[in-house]
Amino acid sequence: MTPANKETRRTVLLSTATHLALGAFGIVFIVPMLWLILASIDAHASWGLEWPHFSFINFRHVLTGSLLHSLWNSVVLSVVSTAIASITGVFAAYALSRRRIPFKTPLLMFILFSSGVPLAIMIIPVYEMFSRYNLLTILPTALFLSVTSLPFEVYLMKNFIDAVPKDLEEAARIEGASTFQVLRKVVVPLAMPGIAAASIFGFVNSWGSLVVPLILINATNQQPAPIAIYTFLTVPKPEYGNIAAYSLIFCVPVFILYSVSSRLFREGFVLGGGVKG
Repeated sequence: MTPANKETRRTVLLSTATHLALGAFGIVFIVPMLWLILASIDAHASWGLEWPHFSFINFRHVLTGSLLHSLWNSVVLSVVSTAIASITGVFAAYALSRRRIPFKTPLLMFILFSSGVPLAIMIIPVYEMFSRYNLLTILPTALFLSVTSLPFEVYLMKNFIDAVPKDLEEAARIEGASTFQVLRKVVVPLAMPGIAAASIFGFVNSWGSLVVPLILINATNQQPAPIAIYTFLTVPKPEYGNIAAYSLIFCVPVFILYSVSSRLFREGFVLGGGVKG
């Protein structure tokens, strides 16, 4: 066998092994989603993967009463948290990008490091503070979640604002625009892919949060959907059909958000990686 044939055979074997490994990983992720879909329309769903007894009774059960209200609580929690983090993040990112700030580089490194700090080391002191001032409700919790996602959002937004040419800002100032008008009419529209990507990150971070609302929200009528899903699993005999239907509904907003914003993500990360920090 010639060296060329040996190299070709080695390449084919390596390619086959790679595809088989990727296929195995794909099955690991596909099977739970397949169970989620089939169990949600199965009137007698179990924990196993089986052909369903078609029925939409599970969706009727979970789209009523407190379960539907929990979905609304998740919307309120995520929207408020995302709005706070996105608005404050734009101002902070613009200041870090355009203003001379002492120790800017160490500050940016600290911001980036803060995005990786585990919530577990902060949740107990935050709980003590919230409990002392009677803040164990949904809005203060949304504020805390916005703070936890803010470091990464600021760092990402800053990269995109760095890419906006300063000449455009100077031209706007010559025309008499104020700093706020420059930010609103020039910088924000051009940096929108990065701002949108950062906002999506903040929304998903709040939407899927379980531990923080579980600890920081006392009122049962203010608890979001992840806690409702967790409650399904605490009963002696879990209703798997209801769990699957509610989980599937809970996933829909995130799927829609990523589908609508996929173009912004592609443009955003290409641009963000090509600018100087």
